[in-house]
Amino acid sequence: MIPALLLSLALLAAAPTTSSEVPATLTFQDAVRIARDRSPDVALADAGVIAARAQARIAAALPNPAASFMTGWSSQCGDPGCNLPTYVAALGDQGAVAFLVTGQRGLAVDAAAEGVRGAEAGRLDTLRNLEFEVKRQFVATSVAWRALEYGRREAERAFAAVELGRKRRAAGGITASDLSRLELLRLQVEQAVDEAELRHEQARLLLAQLLGMQDGAPAFTVVTGPTSSAEPPAALAAATLPALLAEARQKRPDLAVARARLDEARATAELARRRVIPQFQLQAQYAQQGAPGGWFTPPTASVGLSLPLPLFDQQQGQIGAADAGVVAAEASLRKAEVQVAADVATSFATFQATRRQARRAEEQLLDLSRDVRTTVGEDYAKGTASLLDYLDTQRSRILNEVEYLRTLQTFWTAVFQVERAVGTSFVP
Repeated sequence: MIPALLLSLALLAAAPTTSSEVPATLTFQDAVRIARDRSPDVALADAGVIAARAQARIAAALPNPAASFMTGWSSQCGDPGCNLPTYVAALGDQGAVAFLVTGQRGLAVDAAAEGVRGAEAGRLDTLRNLEFEVKRQFVATSVAWRALEYGRREAERAFAAVELGRKRRAAGGITASDLSRLELLRLQVEQAVDEAELRHEQARLLLAQLLGMQDGAPAFTVVTGPTSSAEPPAALAAATLPALLAEARQKRPDLAVARARLDEARATAELARRRVIPQFQLQAQYAQQGAPGGWFTPPTASVGLSLPLPLFDQQQGQIGAADAGVVAAEASLRKAEVQVAADVATSFATFQATRRQARRAEEQLLDLSRDVRTTVGEDYAKGTASLLDYLDTQRSRILNEVEYLRTLQTFWTAVFQVERAVGTSFVP
């Protein structure tokens, strides 16, 4: 039984997880706020949004017109005017008009706008996953602290039991073997306390890492706040699976990312087809050689049109690649929709099961085990209960408390899994 107790206390803070100023007492809300402000992942997502917006500006920009000016002269010419300077000026629109009238600019802007929408939804998705990890690790840290405090109290109780046993041994009330059993219980509890201290510190360090602290974990403690009991958030307690699934389809940011990428792929495919239209360029030119009274080439203005002929390359490769992108985006969206449904159903089932377990432990098992231990402890102190009964109730009480804390941690992890699956927050 005691090895199981040691293992249970050791695992309490081992929840999986992927210096700045922090309050000495860290609340649930503090942890989420600091993580949002300091997380490198959020900073990277912010940079992605900025880059996408810059790409949207690039997509909306028109080509700059090109201007040229040349001057020169002719030699070895019998006409006096031909030795005078030559001036040639030209102006071209670099395809700006074609970019507008063929609708390519509009399609490029639409595709870039979907890229921005996808980047913004991606940032929300980063926050969604970050908040899940922070909340889960916060509960792991608070449960580890509660386990440590409980272990210390049990160590004091075990020490008192040994002291009583020594007095009874001196009076001949118990055997040396009985006293050794009490000593063994005390040592095992003290071992468990040392292990719980280590696990609590490990949990604190993992939480500090998620909060973006670069100098380890300052001496902060956590306040359990809304996660101190197995009372679920009111909005989740009354929720149903169909309602959660409908909400997830509206709010899940990764689903919004998949939809934006599909719209972007479709706009890109249409743009590839639109580029089959020849990209003409408008040109204007002015030239002269000589001067009034001695023109060799009088002032001449001309306009022109440069038009590539799509005889060989008709964007076949670009269109094929863009169509493949649409197919891939559609498949990704379908996959995301299936994943959302699975996430919501799985997390909600886990929430319901762990809620029942945690409430049963909180409302029945703990009180019953406390009452039994109190009664047997009093009888043992009076000498009317055996040592085996006393030890059995001690171990049972400890294991029940440890199991409750583990179940409580599992319950709140399930709550946060529902939050992540739906894309919302039930615990602010």
